[in-house]
Parts: sequence; C-alpha cells; structure tokens
Amino acid sequence: MAILKRSSHLRRFVYPIYRGLERSVHPLRYLFIEITQRCNLECRHCGSDCGKETRLDELSTAEWIDFFAYLPIHFDPKSLILVITGGEPLCHPEFGRITEALKRHGLSWGMVTNGYSLTPGRLKKLMADGLASITISLDGLEASHDWLRGRRGAFKRALAAIGLVAQSGIGLFDVVTCVNPRNLQELPAVEELLRGLGVPAWRLFSIFPKGRARKNTELILSNDQTLDLFNWIAQRRRGLGGGGFSLEFCCEGYLPAGTDRAVRDDPFFCRAGINIGSVLCDGAISACPNISRQFVQGNIRHDDFKDVWENRYQRMRQRDWMRQGDCRTCKEWTRCQGNSLHLWDDEANRPVRCFKEICF
Repeated sequence: MAILKRSSHLRRFVYPIYRGLERSVHPLRYLFIEITQRCNLECRHCGSDCGKETRLDELSTAEWIDFFAYLPIHFDPKSLILVITGGEPLCHPEFGRITEALKRHGLSWGMVTNGYSLTPGRLKKLMADGLASITISLDGLEASHDWLRGRRGAFKRALAAIGLVAQSGIGLFDVVTCVNPRNLQELPAVEELLRGLGVPAWRLFSIFPKGRARKNTELILSNDQTLDLFNWIAQRRRGLGGGGFSLEFCCEGYLPAGTDRAVRDDPFFCRAGINIGSVLCDGAISACPNISRQFVQGNIRHDDFKDVWENRYQRMRQRDWMRQGDCRTCKEWTRCQGNSLHLWDDEANRPVRCFKEICF
C-alpha cells in the first residue's frame, strides 16, 4: 500500500511535465463527431439547444463519408478513436450509411446516446459496423430522469438500452449521470440499479451554467451540494475494491490534489485541443464539443483538417491568456491552467465555476 501511495504522489508531481509534453506534441487521440443536432428529447440542460430539427447547415452524408475516407490517410487509425455524438446520433436519417463508412475505412469508433431509440436490431447493426464503445445517459430515477430529459418514458427507454448493452459483450461501456439537486439523493439507488444490470462503469457530471442550463438555475448544485457529491463519490470509491464496477467524477474542472485523487482515476487535465478534437455538425473544426464556438479553428468544407490540427489550436495549447481576474494570483495556476475550457465564460472572461473555491 505504501508503494502504491508513493507511486500516486510521484505521478501527480511529474504530471505538469507530462502535460507540457502533450501540449508540445499534441497527438490527436479522440475525435468527437457531432453527427447531427437533431434529438428526440428536450433536455433542460442541453448545451447545444438541440431539438427535432436542426438549425444549422449540417454536413451531408456524402460529406461525412468523404471525411472518414480522409482520416486514415492522414492519421494512424490504430491510435485514433472517433466518438459519435449529437444531438442524438440515432436521429440522423442515414446513420446506417455513416456507420458502414466508418467500418469500411477501418476507423475505431464509439458513440454517446440517450438510449431512447436503441433497439436490439439497431444495436446488432452498430456492432456489425464495428461499434467499440458506448456511453448511455441515466439521470436519476424515473421522475428525475424524465423531468431532466423533457419526455415521459425516457427513463424506461434508457434503462432498456442499458440492459441491452450490458448483455451485448461490447468491451467499453459506461453510464453517465448529470447530477443536479433533484437526483443528488438518488445516487445510491441509481448505483444499485446499474450494478444490478451489470454496468461496468459509471461517471458523474455536474451541470454547469451554459446553454439551456444558463437559464435553469434549479439544475445547478450549490457549493454544499457539490461537496456532498464529492464526499459521496470518495466514500463509495473506497468501498468498491476490485468488484468489477468503477465510479468516478468526470474530467470537468480542476480539483485540489486530495479531492482529485479521491474522486478520479487520473489527475485533472483539460485535453481540449491537445489530444481531443471535434468536427461539429456543420463541419466546424473545434476541440471538446462542449466548448464555446468561439474556439472554432476552421471548417472541413474549406480547410484541411490535418493542417488545422497541426498549425492552429494555439489558444488551447498555451493558456496563459486565461490567467486573468482571480486566476492571476491563484497559487494553483500551474496545476489548473485556467480550468476546463468548456467552463470558460466568453462574456465574463472567467470560468463559470471554480471547484477550488468550494473545496479549499
């Protein structure tokens, strides 16, 4: 045990050096593909304000397929993972052609889904087309989930999808939960539910005030509730052992070292634009799909994606410009580096939330 603790402390001591190397070399490891902004739910916290119809000039299926043909020529497909997201990917009218193209071009891919439209037949087709990982959202028990997702029956559909995937043999599978004041006290019951279904991994998110959530303050955890969340995660993680079920707080937001170790497997590192890129539904080239569109670096309709990845993104890789306001004199700056990029408020020129202020 002492050896493990020394190893953990050493890793966190050298982590700033590792992050500096990653920024310098910036290997693209995860590419998020926002295949559409169409969605079959009306989530109260949606950062993209998705709905039944898209408001943007989305790429055609042919344009997506051309881009998938481009990727293995310019990037090593063995070291790149595509994550298909939305909106809701299953709402894309030609999603079957999209997944067939991913397989045809030898790309490793996974997807994020609300599970509402995932049926045994659709899952079988996705797996035949090479689906390697899948994330499904479950946001509390039935009333809480349906309230947050804006549609009655969403919980039952999500639960059915989770059970279906848990029995499918897909190697990488996890469930994510957006924690808010309505479902905070339900987490023990949700854990029991997921473990009973055979879910191997569970990630918890807090909701931050962007998109629709900016106007829905009832979705945001108070400081005390946030501390309750971290304490509960830490307590549960201590009791998990090697039981085949993992639980952790998401990558969102810098946390003081002690809290970070207690609630996460890996130290905080916002990889947006460093190891993570994205192509949005209209072809815009960005990083983590949750960050503001002010960070868009180009568009695959008229820019070469490889060139953009190698020669732009400087604002995401060197973040000294974020050191303003309270961050200017913060002693945690070298580790935090301005917090997660998706928490940056364009208008206020500061993060919309700082967990350090809560945890210290």
